[in-house]
Amino acid sequence: MTTDTRTQRTTESKEERRLGRDFNRFWAGTMVAGLGDGMLFTALPLLAALFTHDPLLVAGLMVAQSLPWLLFGLPVGVLVDRWDRGRIVTCSNLIRAGTVLVLSVLVATGNADIWTLYVVMFVVMTCDIFFEVATQTMVLGLAPVGGLDRANARLTGGRTLTEDFSGAPLAGLLFAVAAVLPLAVNVGAYVLSALILLALPMAVRRPREEDVSSDEEGKGEEKGSVLAELKEGMRYVYTDAPLRTVVVISTVMRMALAAQGAVMVLLVLRHFEVPEELYGVFMSTAAVGAVVGVLLVGRVVERLGRFRLVVTAFTAMGVSCLLLALSPNAYLGAAAWALLAMSGTVSGTVTVGAAQLIVPERIIGRVMSCVRMISFGLAPVGALLGGLLAGMDLRLPSLVAGTALLLVLLLTVRAVRIMLGRADENEARMWEEETEETERISPGR
Repeated sequence: MTTDTRTQRTTESKEERRLGRDFNRFWAGTMVAGLGDGMLFTALPLLAALFTHDPLLVAGLMVAQSLPWLLFGLPVGVLVDRWDRGRIVTCSNLIRAGTVLVLSVLVATGNADIWTLYVVMFVVMTCDIFFEVATQTMVLGLAPVGGLDRANARLTGGRTLTEDFSGAPLAGLLFAVAAVLPLAVNVGAYVLSALILLALPMAVRRPREEDVSSDEEGKGEEKGSVLAELKEGMRYVYTDAPLRTVVVISTVMRMALAAQGAVMVLLVLRHFEVPEELYGVFMSTAAVGAVVGVLLVGRVVERLGRFRLVVTAFTAMGVSCLLLALSPNAYLGAAAWALLAMSGTVSGTVTVGAAQLIVPERIIGRVMSCVRMISFGLAPVGALLGGLLAGMDLRLPSLVAGTALLLVLLLTVRAVRIMLGRADENEARMWEEETEETERISPGR
C-alpha cells in the first residue's frame, strides 16, 4: 500500500468515525458546566463594577481567578492521576454550586462587597482546576484514534457556545433585572453538570492498569510519595525542550490575555459605551468566532497540518488584540473580540491535542497541571499590569497584549514546529497499530 493511499484511508476513517455515546454524555456535562461558568464570569465583573470604579480593584478579580493555579496546580495533577476522575468532576461542580449559593444569599441581603467576590472567585477557580485537569485527561480515553482534534474541538465549541453565547448574555439580561438572578441559575447549572458526569464509564475514570504498573516498576521506594510523583511531572516538562518552549508561549499568552481581560468590562462599558444590559451580548460575540473556529479546525488541520494552522491562528490572536484597541466603535470592537475567540479556539484545540498525544498517559494529569500552573499562575501579574496600564488608557492593555503575542511567536516558532511534528508522528503510529490489530483479528476485512 502506498503512502498516499494509506493517508487517504486514514483521513476518510477519521471523518467517518463517531465519537460515541460516552463521549456525548461527557460533552453534555462539560457544556452545562460551561453555562454555569459563563454566567458566573459575567456576573462577577458586573458586580465588581457595581461595587467599585477603581480599575486596579476590578483587575483584582482576575488575580483571584488565576492565583489558585499558582498555589494548587501541581498537587492537583498528582491527585488527578491517583483518584477517580469521575468523582473529581462531580465533587468540583457540587462545591462550586454551594459556594455560589452562599454568594447569592449575601448579594440578596446586601452583605456582599468586592472582597467577597475575591473569595468566591478563588474557591470556584480552585474547584475549576480539578475539573479542567480531570476532563483533559479523560478525553484521550473517550475519543477514537484519529479523532482527538475533533473531540477537543467539540468540547471547546460546546463550552464556548454555552459559556459565551448562552451564559454571558443570559447573565447580563438577568443581572439587569436583579443581581442575584444569574447566580441562582448558575447554582442549578453546576448541580445538573455533576449529575450528568456522575454516569461516566469506569474505563476513563482512572489511568489504565498497564500504565500504572509501568509507572511503578523500579520505583518501589517512591511508591505512594506525592512529592516524588509531582517531581516526575515537573521533570518531564523541564527536560522536554519543545514542550518547555510551548509552556513559555502559553505563559506569555495567558499573561497578555489576563492584562486585557482584567479590565475588559471597563473597556466595554466606558470606552465603547455599551449599556450594562448589553455587556453580555458584546462578550458573547466571542462565541460566534469560537463556533466558527470549531467548525473549521477539524477540516483545516487535515489540509494545513498542525504547525501551519497553529502559527496562523496565533498570529491572528495578536492582530485581533491590536484591532480591539484601535477599533473606533463597539461594532468593530466586537468583531475583533470574535476574531480573538476564533483564533484562540483553534490554537488552543490543536496544542492541547498535541500535548495529549505526546505525554505518557500515566503522568498526563501531572504534566497538564504543571503546564497550566505555570501559565495560569503568572496570569495575576498580567492582570495587575493590565490594571495599571488601564489607569493611563483603557486601550493600553490590548495594545501590549497583541504586541507580546506576536513577539513570542516569532521567537519560538521552531520549537512549536518540533512539538507538533512529534504529535503527528505519534498519532500516525497509533493509527497504524490499530489498523494492524484490526487486520490481525479480521484478516478478511
